[in-house]
Amino acid sequence: MQDDNNPYQTPTAQPAPATRESATPLAGRGERLAGAIIDTLASLVIIGPMLYFSGAWTTMMETGTLDLVSTLTWFILGEVVFLAVQGYLLFNRQQTIGKWLLGMKIVGMEQESVPAGKLYGMRYLLMHVLSQIPVLNLAMLIDPLLIFRKDKRCLHDLLAGTQVIEAPKG
Repeated sequence: MQDDNNPYQTPTAQPAPATRESATPLAGRGERLAGAIIDTLASLVIIGPMLYFSGAWTTMMETGTLDLVSTLTWFILGEVVFLAVQGYLLFNRQQTIGKWLLGMKIVGMEQESVPAGKLYGMRYLLMHVLSQIPVLNLAMLIDPLLIFRKDKRCLHDLLAGTQVIEAPKG
């Protein structure tokens, strides 16, 4: 019997509604690593020969660095290549080539669809910029280590408010 005037009565709780998080399995750590390797190789196939034939690779091997203008030029070119290779899948299906091949998808924590600017800017561009800044490039070491958290979210997932889930291939 429920007495609304009794302050010592145990409250009744309604079960929490099912969420996408509990309904869709998170992508595995191994699959995410394999997807990241595939994505890196997809861009490297294009940017690698460009670095080699432009002489930038030789300069980096001989001096260990590039001047600021060359570094900025290659950074911008790398972002253009990334968007050319990954852009269609990323903006239309919230997948990269590696995620698409291995059956994974990037989704938002609050809503499944993630706006393109947030998806690219917070998840990829910010991490690419951080990787270029001395000392702050330690974020590139911290980023993948966070996947060992219970929710399997890396630093780039936390910054963008995303997670990677299993998704049908194709």
